[in-house]
Amino acid sequence: MAVQQLDVQQVFAERAQRRQRSPFAEAFSQLIRNRVAAAAGVFIILLIVMAISADLIAPYGFDETHFADNYTLPGDAYPLGADYLGRDILSRTIYGARVSLSVAFIAAGVSLFVGLVYGIVAGYAGGWVDNIMMRVVDFLYGLPVLIVVILMQVYFKAVSRRAEITGVLKTLVDIDNSLGGLFFVFVALGLLNWIGMARIARGQVLSLKEREFVEAARAIGVTTPRVLFRHLLPNILGPCIVSETLAIPGYIMTEAFLSYIGLGANPPTPSWGIMINEGFQGIRSYPHIILVPAAALTLTVLAFNFLGDGLRDAFDPRMRT
Repeated sequence: MAVQQLDVQQVFAERAQRRQRSPFAEAFSQLIRNRVAAAAGVFIILLIVMAISADLIAPYGFDETHFADNYTLPGDAYPLGADYLGRDILSRTIYGARVSLSVAFIAAGVSLFVGLVYGIVAGYAGGWVDNIMMRVVDFLYGLPVLIVVILMQVYFKAVSRRAEITGVLKTLVDIDNSLGGLFFVFVALGLLNWIGMARIARGQVLSLKEREFVEAARAIGVTTPRVLFRHLLPNILGPCIVSETLAIPGYIMTEAFLSYIGLGANPPTPSWGIMINEGFQGIRSYPHIILVPAAALTLTVLAFNFLGDGLRDAFDPRMRT
């Protein structure tokens, strides 16, 4: 009986402590209890640090070639070996993390921003405005996203090779060249991948806009933009961030696929997809050339998947004891 009473007191103490914390603090506390998700988060943080400091920790430059050392096996000079041009695979893999993480976070950021704004406005306005805006989303859903992205990349690549381009188009091509061919990848991914986020945001707003705190804000004369972005946005942000985190592996895989077929980053910019494409022909004799970037790509995708699952559980009140 005494043990049972102690357990009941402990439960009430934990609930009282939980009430004192904000929802995001409670979600973070739940997240770090998930060991797999916490380990995935640590791995992603280390990957970000490695990508930012690639110039300091990479043994060689990503485009530094030593033709006499082509196809060198892992050893002292090249810890993970060298490719067919004598470039250090470890260095190119480290620099390749910049490409994958840039695509992941920029595409996710664009999708989150555009989808949130579009979905909040559609859900809050309702009526014919919501009907028209969601029919646009339905039309975009009918498009084969990957095929459209490939066609857009083919067009962008063809335009960037033209010598007579001027004006705004030339400015965009110069930006793309300065980013190693990634700018048009960002554009292609960002133009179509926000539609899922728009539907999620709209559904969340539809479930919240008739709640008491929204009605109270309207009653005291709060403006519509303030209701949208001060009262509704904070309440739907958690599920939307979780959904976008789960979509990041898809962005990384899409960029790797585009680079693999020659429609992603421009060589010699190191992308894991390009490295896999360059190494698959010699996979029988020199498997290390393809295994290193493939392992990096696999671990990164798995880490984001595990982190997304952990965030989903952390923001779900039903998962909390």
